[in-house]
Order: sequence, then C-alpha cells, then structure tokens
Amino acid sequence: MPGVRSRQGCDECRKRRRKCDEEKPRCGQCSAFSRACEYSLRVVWQHSRTNSVSYAKAKAVEAPEVQGPKWLPQCLPNGIQLSPVYQQLLSHFTQDILASLSCHPSIHHDLGQGLIPSTLESPQLMSACLALSAAGFLSRGVMHLDGVDVVKVLGHLQSSGLGLLRSALATTGDVPGAMSETLLATCLIWCLADVFTYRRFDGTLSSSWRIHLQGIKALLDRDGAYHRQFIAETGTSAQIAMKHLYQLYLSLQTLPYVVSAPETAVVETTSLINQVETKGSPAIDGFLGYSDELLDIMHKIDQLSRTPSTFEADILLGKVQAMIARDSIAAPPVNLTSSSSLAPPVSGVQRSALSSEHARHEFTLCHQIFQQATLIQLYRRLYHLASKSPEIQNCVSSMQRMLNSLHTSDGGESMWVAMAMPVFTLGCEAFTPAQQAFVLDKVDRLEACIRSFHVRTIRQALVDVWAIRKEMEDEDQGLVCAGRLLEKLDYDIILF
Repeated sequence: MPGVRSRQGCDECRKRRRKCDEEKPRCGQCSAFSRACEYSLRVVWQHSRTNSVSYAKAKAVEAPEVQGPKWLPQCLPNGIQLSPVYQQLLSHFTQDILASLSCHPSIHHDLGQGLIPSTLESPQLMSACLALSAAGFLSRGVMHLDGVDVVKVLGHLQSSGLGLLRSALATTGDVPGAMSETLLATCLIWCLADVFTYRRFDGTLSSSWRIHLQGIKALLDRDGAYHRQFIAETGTSAQIAMKHLYQLYLSLQTLPYVVSAPETAVVETTSLINQVETKGSPAIDGFLGYSDELLDIMHKIDQLSRTPSTFEADILLGKVQAMIARDSIAAPPVNLTSSSSLAPPVSGVQRSALSSEHARHEFTLCHQIFQQATLIQLYRRLYHLASKSPEIQNCVSSMQRMLNSLHTSDGGESMWVAMAMPVFTLGCEAFTPAQQAFVLDKVDRLEACIRSFHVRTIRQALVDVWAIRKEMEDEDQGLVCAGRLLEKLDYDIILF
C-alpha cells in the first residue's frame, strides 16, 4: 500500500527530488552528504481535489468567530496539511494575539475576519502571523508545543518567512498592485513580532522592527492611493482590517520612544505647527483609543525637541491645553455613573457595538489619559520641567484618578492594551514610593492584557529610572526633570 505523500521535506531534498525523512535539524540525506538543511514554509497555491471542500467551507465563513480555532481550516488551499504546531500557532494568533492588540471585541473581530483569509492565501503573511504567535507563546513562558521547541520554530519562521517577504517585494517591484495590501500587513506583523521578542528570553536584542516600519513607509509612498484608502468610510473585510493596522503603524511611527542612540534624522518643522488643529471634536479611534489629533501633537513634540523653538513650543502648549479644555466640556466627568451622551464619537467601531454606556465611557477615559500623558511629554521635552512642578503633578493626579476608573467592561473590551505610553510616562515622573507602587500595579495590568517581552522591558526601565533618581539624591523630592534620567538609559523602549 503506497505511503502518504509528504510535502514537508527540506529545501535540498525538494530541489533534488529526493525522498526526505524530515528529521530535524538535519535530515538523513543532508547529513549523509554534508549539505545545509533548511525547512522553508513553502506553499504552492493550487487547490487539491481532496481538500478543496474543507477549504471552501472555511473561506465561505463570512464573519468568523475569533473566540477559538473551530472555524480554522486544518489545511492550506493547495491541500497541504498544517502541522499540529502550526494549527496551534494560528489558533493562538487568532484568539489571543489579535485580542491583545484590540481595545474592543468588534475590532478583534474585524482583524480576524480581514486578516485570516488573506493569511491562508499568502505564504509570507502566514509566516509572519505564525512567528508573532510563537513570540507570543514565548512571552508567556511557553517553551514547547506538542514537544516541539518554540524557539526553533520561531527561528525557522524568521529565516524562511523573511526570505518569502523579500521575494514577494522583489516580485512586485515598483508596480503597485493587489499584493501591496498583503505586503503592508506582512511588514507590520513582522514589526510586532520583533516588538514581542525585544530583549528576548536569551538576553539578545531584537530591534529590526524599525526596518519593517521603513518598509511600510516605502510601500505607502509608492502608491498614494493606499493613504486615501485608509481614511475611506467603507471597504472590504481586508481593507477594514488594514485601516486598524494602519492606525497601529501611525502610532508606532509617532509615539515617544526612549532610544539608546541619538536619532540622526532631523525633520523640518517650520511649516508643520499649523497642521495641529483643535477645531471641532475629533473622533476617538476605536483601535488606538485616542484621536488622530493627538498623534499629530506627539509628532510635533518630537520634532520640536530636536529643533527647539520657545515660540513654537508656546503655541503648541496653547493648542494642547485648548484641546483638553474642549474635551473636558464635551466629555463626561471621570466617574462611572455620569451620562456619556456628549462623549466624543468613536470611529472604527460599529455604533451597535458601543451600546453600553460603560464602553463609551472607557474610550473617553482612554482618550483623556492620553491627552494628559501628551501634556506631560510636552512639559518634559520642550520645557524641561522638574517632576515636582505643579504643571506635571496636576497631570499626574488627573492620570492617577482616571487610571483607577479604567476597567474591563462586561463586553470584554479593555483599554489597558493601549496603556503602555501613558503608564511609562507616569512612571518616569514618579519620585515617591507611593507613586512608584501605583505605577508598578498599572504595569501589571498592562502585562496581563498584552503579555509581551517589551512590557517587561518597560517595567525594568522604570526600575532603572527610579534607581538613577535615587543615585542623584532626588528620591522623594522630584527636583530633577525626568528627561535627564531617561538620557542615562541604554534602552530602545517601544510604547505602542
């Protein structure tokens, strides 16, 4: 009786059309002839007659549920069976990883509905998603799946998947097409995989996430139509998912970082100050939890910190204060019993999904927390105010009060997945044991939602900042600007 044909052989055996025993890390053929042995995630996208029905059923699911693996196919479009480990990785990516990036269940649903079908059609996107899932398991301390070393799985996916991405980029060349959308998602997923494994379990650094961001920028610059697509009101499931991921890309490009080496790029700022407008009440982005308007503000703060201008700093401060005053009137006060009928609208989340008053209130709180954190960034980076200054401490008190009111609603949405930047900003200004204990408690809440290595890096960086403050004999005093403390850190902290 003929054996079942395997499609999982190593690259060399495939190329030489030899039967591969699929031993790891080197098969028998490669061992015998002292050849390099690699296993790439190779997918030939033709349908198999025996498996097309099960795949068609999976594709026919218009709105897949992202609570579990039940709807996920066990094979790819060409009939290749997904290994049990890859099935677990894909399930974990769909059920847990996407949820850890989402402020609301409806966005989790959008990402699953839009990304998973594209993942099954694209080997480079599949590799990236599986790698991010493997990084997620490692961040949770899971080192083996079905007896397979997750570290080796991640290493294989990185070597083979990045090769697939380079090949796909070379194939598209300078001609924008349908693949560009998938390539954008692939670059961003690889970026997140690097973020999740930053300062990894083995102590080595993984900071190539910035390279993937540069790749996304190059793809976007190649075709301005994609910029217009991301602000359109409607679109396909894949386009809706990409709109959410585009917001994540903007935040990764914009949020303040603690960089271990000075940045060399200096951006012209003269004409950009007027781009930060405070007219009208902007919508809170449902994916980020705050408005695009704040992204513009943070981008401008970063620029002015590189090319200081007291005049422009004063103008920007006035605009931020006007924005906060405007939204404090339009939005409800910080308590869970107030009416939220005047809260800023939330974009990217269906209105029916925001039926609960608590859900609308959580988005408003998140937005206002980011406003106060942005104001602290401005005071610290442009005015170099000491942590104890009344201006900063007023922001600290407001943020503490709002963070204490930030919960996870009955619907499952959690603004805590977005809290990295505000919590780290608050922690840098903490100079008393009570303030520091408060921040560590909030870092624990953040890690419970994300469970990524970069959250542990944030915690360690804050502990180091407080140690530096103590060395400067500024504990319990707060007379030093936090910016001076951050200059002494050797970190590349990611605050998405």
